[in-house]
Amino acid sequence: MAKILIVDDEKMICEAFQDVLREEDHEVDIALDGIEALKMVDNKAYDLIFLDVLMPRMEGREVFEAVRKKSEVPIAFMSGYMPRHKEKEVLLLGAVACLRKPIDLHQVKGLINTVTSGKSK
Repeated sequence: MAKILIVDDEKMICEAFQDVLREEDHEVDIALDGIEALKMVDNKAYDLIFLDVLMPRMEGREVFEAVRKKSEVPIAFMSGYMPRHKEKEVLLLGAVACLRKPIDLHQVKGLINTVTSGKSK
């Protein structure tokens, strides 16, 4: 079981994603913006964060940089559209993945397994 935070301003996407991950017995929290996400990261240790690129109040990259000042938790960016050069840029920042919406659940499950198996070593 992994502790996962989903950060996306689209509540329906978060809830659907949360339902699927909970069926896999993961503990899943939702933040609807970056400011809420940072408060949650301050109060709880996560195994993985799924972070939307474009959000109001605070964009994904800003959230990523703020989280990195506090934690090395693996972060996967999510986006409906991300040009290849931007994808490379976030991977160079240290993101573990850049997922395209609609999210491929097989890819998500593989990423969770990779992150949690690396943690137990």
